[in-house]
Amino acid sequence: MSNKKTPPNTQPSEQGSASRYAKIRAHSARHGSEILITSAIVLVFLVLFIQFKSADILIAEIFLLSAALVGMLVGYLKLREPFYSIFLDKQKLSYNHKYGWWQLDVDNLQQVGVVSIDQAMQTLELNVVGLSLKREDEFLNKLSPRLAGRLLVEQRHYLLQAIKAYCRDGNECPPQWLVEDTEYVSQSGQKYTGLLAMFANRMKNLKFLTGYEILIPAAMLDRDIWAFSYLLHRWQRDPANTVVQLQQQLNSHSSK
Repeated sequence: MSNKKTPPNTQPSEQGSASRYAKIRAHSARHGSEILITSAIVLVFLVLFIQFKSADILIAEIFLLSAALVGMLVGYLKLREPFYSIFLDKQKLSYNHKYGWWQLDVDNLQQVGVVSIDQAMQTLELNVVGLSLKREDEFLNKLSPRLAGRLLVEQRHYLLQAIKAYCRDGNECPPQWLVEDTEYVSQSGQKYTGLLAMFANRMKNLKFLTGYEILIPAAMLDRDIWAFSYLLHRWQRDPANTVVQLQQQLNSHSSK
């Protein structure tokens, strides 16, 4: 179950013509170099200014120094993110993460939509796009334990929001929802252990609570969650034409 394949964003030409992909860049990965350089310049200027002035350091100057350091950290973290987060072609969706990637074949996508929960007589969007699968084994067998473990941590707050909304209505909340089991048996009888089993149990719990098993956060997209959900609906119905149209749209935006 190890992830030994070359991620599609690293060397797409090794898997065929790069034109077969429509590539989406995440909002979270943008402007990293600009933030890092600007913050570094501000930091150097402040250090020189404080060093050569005769008066004591002011609280405002300390605040600006701290902000510049935080800005450098933010810029550095943005630069560590993959340049592209989503690859779409006529066969599959590839989700690229700095800790690995997962893939979903178009014929394994059962349903896509914006994840929402009922809370205090209102419908609350979780700011993620949800995917439900037809065949869980096909997805899990391509998922690396390293990425599974990272996603368990990063997306835990979405699960907690769904659990709170469910329990607030007076429903019983099983304790295994909070700590996923390290063993899992799929509907086809395949057994999983460790991080993959924990992720599979998380998928099962999310399916029960929200109707979706896989989450794509808004920060990983280049458009709002409703627009991306609509895009995947189109891709599910007509993958080839949707990819071509998306490529044209992205090329048009990049040329402006």
